[in-house]
Amino acid sequence: MNKNHRDTAAIIGAAALSVALIVGLELLTNSVDIHSFRADFLYYIAMAQDGFRTAGASPFAYRYVTPMIVHELYIGFGIPIEYGFRALAYIGAFLQLFGIFLFTYWFSRSIRGAYVALIVTACSLFNVKFLFFDVYRPDHLAYVLILLQTYLAFKHRFTLLLIVTLIALQIREFNIIPLVAYLVAGPWKTKRSTAIKQTAISALCLAVAIGLPRLLIPVAENYQFADLSIDGLLRVLLAPLVLSRDANFFYTLAAYLLPLLMITRWADLRSVWESLPAEVRSFLITYSVLVVAFSFVGGTDFYRFTTYLFMPQAILLGLLVPRCRMMEVAGMLVCTILFNRIWLPFPGGPGRSYLDLYGGYSTRFDRVSVERALECAGFLLVGLGLRRFHRTDGPRPELAAS
Repeated sequence: MNKNHRDTAAIIGAAALSVALIVGLELLTNSVDIHSFRADFLYYIAMAQDGFRTAGASPFAYRYVTPMIVHELYIGFGIPIEYGFRALAYIGAFLQLFGIFLFTYWFSRSIRGAYVALIVTACSLFNVKFLFFDVYRPDHLAYVLILLQTYLAFKHRFTLLLIVTLIALQIREFNIIPLVAYLVAGPWKTKRSTAIKQTAISALCLAVAIGLPRLLIPVAENYQFADLSIDGLLRVLLAPLVLSRDANFFYTLAAYLLPLLMITRWADLRSVWESLPAEVRSFLITYSVLVVAFSFVGGTDFYRFTTYLFMPQAILLGLLVPRCRMMEVAGMLVCTILFNRIWLPFPGGPGRSYLDLYGGYSTRFDRVSVERALECAGFLLVGLGLRRFHRTDGPRPELAAS
């Protein structure tokens, strides 16, 4: 089979696999009971029903693109609110999974690595399954745009990157990160005047994109963990001193990166990392540091915030998987499914069981938290065992032009 036919078959296979995983996850996932307890979804539903006529809550009101799309479907075509959100969840899930394959294959040139990155993301509890449980969240489209933004950054398409970022910021605050990482990593390595110009244009446009909605959209409540108020600044300063919060945060980082940590040998990681262009390394470091920082000060749901590490994890999986034996990869995928309880429904209604399914929520640290942390550590040891019993000096993958 020549390369063009192989690529076409791989792309069709990835699209089919994405659909199959979405159908499977949907069949295994129940729906949140919006009448049993209060959560973020109430504000997104209200915006989808009423638009901006009713004062909302910060920061949810500033993530208006997803609920306003549903609002237009409701007003213009009579599509019920829940169905509108659910349709976006399905579309977003497909674009996310298929996009991960395309992006990872483009970057790593490894079909196997790209397939594994797709499957790992699908089996990460909060990238897809949780968004089928609570379809009212805005993240469906944010993940897709992160991939597009990163691609544009790697291709040095500044104008398009800036335009996409200004739109994506109205969906999720995390979407500012690829542009910032590009400005840190990219133009300074070529021409200083270009870097200064692009940074100045970005700062001006971002100020408008962030500030204007906050001036125009009415809010009656504020649920932001960090802001410019005295209370918000104090929360940020005191947060690192809350040990239970710190423990949950580090647990969620390890839990989300479990697939990568299970298959990674230090020598392979160093080899792959050194093979990357300096600009790409700088971008990935800046991106990851900012995701970690945003996650820590973002609020309570650490397990949802860390999902934005999906892009660097996909890149590294794409580069590292070709160096692993199939037994290591298969073992990692099984452990990922087991750890994330993919086959279980989410516990419904109010109560501790919903928050304890995954662990890592805010300052909640109890027996279940310890059990989940120990389980994560146990799977890391399984990964270490697989690497010891299946050592290989596999071929070093070649990078695509970026």
